[in-house]
Amino acid sequence: KLFVVPSTEAQSKIPYARVNHNKYMVTDNTAYIGTSNWSGDYFINTAGIGLVVREPEGVYNQSESIRAQLQAVFDRDWNSVYAYTMHIPRDS
Repeated sequence: KLFVVPSTEAQSKIPYARVNHNKYMVTDNTAYIGTSNWSGDYFINTAGIGLVVREPEGVYNQSESIRAQLQAVFDRDWNSVYAYTMHIPRDS
């Protein structure tokens, strides 16, 4: 999806000020938060950092876990009124 946040006239003059540029991943029991873009050269040529949090089922209160909080952020943004489905043309 494409995330488009509305801006004022003054805000629209600031490059990249209204960009949702998150770098995280959520699975059933793991959360990853990092600083690198999702391309191979970023992981090879830059000095980013990443945090992996694995929370086995039953060990933590799932509603308060880091993984659950990050999932809630993803769901909020994915279902936001500012998120638009991108339509990629396919060859006929």
